[in-house]
Amino acid sequence: MISSLSGILFGLLLGARHALEPDHLAAISILSTERPNVRSGALLGSFWGAGHSAALLVVAIALAVLRTEMPPKLADMFELG
Repeated sequence: MISSLSGILFGLLLGARHALEPDHLAAISILSTERPNVRSGALLGSFWGAGHSAALLVVAIALAVLRTEMPPKLADMFELG
């Protein structure tokens, strides 16, 4: 139980670090400033984050079900995309 919890917390920490990278901040700041008000910009950012998380969750579940690891070259291609 503790190892699962620590894995989840570590994943959240890495996800937060990834989300705060300059390219992500630049992308979402440009998108949100085009919105008419703060609420609309925050909603857009929330949906953008949820979409990011959903895509990662689908890949993680597929890897867990298949009991495999993602090949490094494929991981690099995902990062590039």
